[in-house]
Amino acid sequence: MKRSLIIILVICALLLTLPACNKEKLTLRIGTYNIKNGGNVDHDMSVIAQDIISCDLDIVGLQEVDMKTKRCGGIDTLKLLAEAAGYEYYEFTKAIDYQGGEYGTAIMSRYPITSFEVKKLPTNEGMEGRALGHAVIDVNGKSIDFFNTHLSYEDKDVIKKQFKQLHYNVKDSVTFIITADFNTSADSNFELIKNSVRANNKEFNTYSNKSAIDDIVLYNKWTVVDKGMMDIQGHSDHSLFWAEIQYKGKI
Repeated sequence: MKRSLIIILVICALLLTLPACNKEKLTLRIGTYNIKNGGNVDHDMSVIAQDIISCDLDIVGLQEVDMKTKRCGGIDTLKLLAEAAGYEYYEFTKAIDYQGGEYGTAIMSRYPITSFEVKKLPTNEGMEGRALGHAVIDVNGKSIDFFNTHLSYEDKDVIKKQFKQLHYNVKDSVTFIITADFNTSADSNFELIKNSVRANNKEFNTYSNKSAIDDIVLYNKWTVVDKGMMDIQGHSDHSLFWAEIQYKGKI
């Protein structure tokens, strides 16, 4: 009888450990979308929102976002887009002042953004200003470093400097995700971001000139389990690129 009780207790103990062994891995659906300030859809953010909704994204990085500019009719583009797409958390990254408002990039998230900062990226005199948005996002108790930007196109040397700056900003993170219109697909640039993998990696031509300049760069413990490109039917001159990613190991 004693022996049977011990066996039962051992089995119960083993069963109690099973959930810990079979915990679901952290999985996220991420997107990057240059919306061309919404001008292609007359700044109707509900149209852009539907593009994002159709991809069922947890977090999305946006480029070419107008905020209260004359061009967009003075509207708070990001607030309207976030509300229409159903994102409670969002942050804007100003790159430059423009037409009485601001112009830059943005991050929208289904999960709480616990902190946010903006870092300027190097450019040359006379070039458009560029900036990097960094959101720390709480995904069910796990802290994720999410970066979003829009790099220069005018000067190859400047682009290289910007990639080096990206590496400097993410190098201490073991969860980093970078979404961007990188304005390049050259391997030599992406290799400057150490310990990283690319989700697109020149597979999807996201820009209207048939180049693969929109990408998602990940710390190398993330695995890309699925990816695709949303046909936006003229809503922008870029297509929305998305990836489903999974983290290998413990955060």
